[in-house]
Amino acid sequence: MQRNEIMRATLSTIKDRLEKIGIARAIYAGAAAYCYGSKREITDIDILVKCEDLEKAKAALKNLNTEGFDIGCGAEIKTTQGTCLFFLDDKMIERTNWKRLLDVKVPVMSVEDNIVFKAILQRGEDRGKHDVEDIRSMVAHEKIDLEYLAERIGKCHAGKRVNSLLRSD
Repeated sequence: MQRNEIMRATLSTIKDRLEKIGIARAIYAGAAAYCYGSKREITDIDILVKCEDLEKAKAALKNLNTEGFDIGCGAEIKTTQGTCLFFLDDKMIERTNWKRLLDVKVPVMSVEDNIVFKAILQRGEDRGKHDVEDIRSMVAHEKIDLEYLAERIGKCHAGKRVNSLLRSD
């Protein structure tokens, strides 16, 4: 099987297993950027769950080869402008969009939440990442709810880190 076929089959199984046990989740990072207009190849798929559900989610996926997938619950992200918070919460879950990824219909983090995540990290090609490039693609292809974006920047304590980048783009 080709890599994309294997990833599609794995994504479908992950979706089914997490739905069966009622785990709320959202695809985010590069795979979400792809769903919102980035045309870069999907190299991995990041899935965010609530921290209280992380162990339950990992147990549900225990006997599954999840190579190329990262199941996490967020993080305190240390930057030169301070520590930013990024965790799946009810508001993010409410705003997920069901999109097709590798021909599997999955919940994808809102474009605004994904922009905040990418803007906090701001990783470049020197690290094998494309955060700013992905932000540009998402903004070019999607309507952005600026009020919600500002709310999420505040919620993540990311104003110092994110606002200067978003103003310059």
